[in-house]
Amino acid sequence: ATTGDVEKSQYCTKICEHWMKNSCVHGKDCKFLHSWCYGDGITMVAQLQGHKKAVTGITLPADSDKLFSGSKDGTVRVWNCHTGECIGVADVGSPVESLISEGPWVLAGLVNSVKVWNIQSNAEFTLSTSAGQVYTMVAANGMLFAGAQDGSILVWKFNAESSSFDSISPLKGHSGAVVSLIYGANRLYSGSMDNTIRVWDLETMQCIHTLAKHSEVVMSVLCWER
Repeated sequence: ATTGDVEKSQYCTKICEHWMKNSCVHGKDCKFLHSWCYGDGITMVAQLQGHKKAVTGITLPADSDKLFSGSKDGTVRVWNCHTGECIGVADVGSPVESLISEGPWVLAGLVNSVKVWNIQSNAEFTLSTSAGQVYTMVAANGMLFAGAQDGSILVWKFNAESSSFDSISPLKGHSGAVVSLIYGANRLYSGSMDNTIRVWDLETMQCIHTLAKHSEVVMSVLCWER
C-alpha cells in the first residue's frame, strides 16, 4: 500500500522510516509506505461445516468465545471459537436472512418474526410481525430496527424492567422490501428493493431524505459517522 501523490506508473517499495518510529508528519502526502504485508497475509485457520444451505449471517457477541451463524436451512448454530466445534443447533423453522448481536442479545431475522436469545440469562422469545421476511436488522438508541419484506422498518424499544422488547410504530415509506440498514449520527439509513435509500431522523422518527439514483436494489449501505 502506498500513500500520497505517487504517480500511478510508479511503485514505492521503501517503508517510511519516520512512520516506523511513529513520527511521520507528512500524513497522506508522504511518498513512502506506511504499511507492509509480509508473506501470505491472511490465512484460513478453520472451516466450520454443518449448515445445509447458504450462511446468511454470522455474529460474535462482545466478550464471548462463541460464534453464532444463521442459514437458509432454518437453523442457528453455535460454535466454540477455540476448537471450531459446533456446540449447539437451534431449529428456528424458517430461513434465517439476518443475524446480529447487541450486548447479551442474539437476534435472528425470520419470516414474520425475530427470534431473540439472551446468552447471559438463557432467556429466549419471539417478536412476532406480519410484515413477511425480516431481511436486515440493526440496534441503536435502545431500539431494534428490522427491514421487512413489505417495505416497512419494524421498530422495537428495549424495556429494561422486563428485559424484553416493546413494539412501537414502524417506519414506512419504501415500496419494496428493505434489505439493508445502518445507523450513524442519530440517523437510520435504509436500502430497499425499490432502488432507493431513505434517511430517517431518530428524534422525530420521520424520513428526511430519499436518495433515488440507483437503477437496481440497494443491497448495502455504509455510514462513516457512528
